[in-house]
Amino acid sequence: MSEAAENVVAVVVESAMSAREELGDTVTEAVTEGRGGLSALAAGGACGLLATLTAHSAIQQRLSRAWSPEVAAGVLTLAYATGASALVRYGRTRLRRAREASRETVDLSRETVVRTVDELARG
Repeated sequence: MSEAAENVVAVVVESAMSAREELGDTVTEAVTEGRGGLSALAAGGACGLLATLTAHSAIQQRLSRAWSPEVAAGVLTLAYATGASALVRYGRTRLRRAREASRETVDLSRETVVRTVDELARG
């Protein structure tokens, strides 16, 4: 193989390895953050459910002394629905951020490929 061909191969290999490292770090970060976020959401949800069940019994008993059981249940239902709505909005925001990070990874991949092709074209 000629020296020029060997140089081209060396540039291609070096650029491919660089692209692989950049992409690997970005993908690893996206997966780690996504996994950690989902685990925290699940654990927080379980703890929140247990706390809500405990508090629900105490609050419903207290409210039933002042109002009818039906009104007490309605008030608690409204409070729970409000909390659920806020948590759903928060969760959607987090998932949207994860999707944006994935798009950034794809954009970085494209930029890396374009940069590599340009470097090869320039010699």
